[in-house]
Amino acid sequence: MSIIRTGLQRFANIFSTGPGGILSRFVTSLAPEENKSTPKTTKDVIATCNKLIEENKSRNFAIIHLLGKQWRVTDGDLLVVEGYWPPNIGDQIKLEKVLLAGSKDFSLIGRPLVQPGLVNVTATIISKGLSHTRTHFKKKRRKQYMRINFQRAQQTMLRINSVEIANKINEPAKNVF
Repeated sequence: MSIIRTGLQRFANIFSTGPGGILSRFVTSLAPEENKSTPKTTKDVIATCNKLIEENKSRNFAIIHLLGKQWRVTDGDLLVVEGYWPPNIGDQIKLEKVLLAGSKDFSLIGRPLVQPGLVNVTATIISKGLSHTRTHFKKKRRKQYMRINFQRAQQTMLRINSVEIANKINEPAKNVF
């Protein structure tokens, strides 16, 4: 019993010593140093990314959200999307739910989406149709129960025309909506 009491007293002393207790110790140890120049490094990174976008040496990619799924797309990719989707064949659409964009040298990560107007992903509807036949087979042994169902889902095929990143990182966003 006395061991428990002394342990609790030591624990209480840790929290009650000093003007702010243990929390002040944690806060002071985590406080940033005043010598660091974080704004300068941030500006350098943004300037480097803008320069890389202007040079456009490598292919851009984007991760988009489309019909409840996430897709990694680049220029010229073909996507087969399942489910009903209203656009018709030949329609050009702009995919605006961009979660992440980048190239070989850098990445722009959204929270949860990249700001509107920074990344433009355009696509064309190539074809619409039904998927291959899927067989859904149910059986219970020794009960003379067997069912076979055939399922075909609607599909839309898209071609990604372009993934373009505008070289205006860190500019204030314009309200599109």
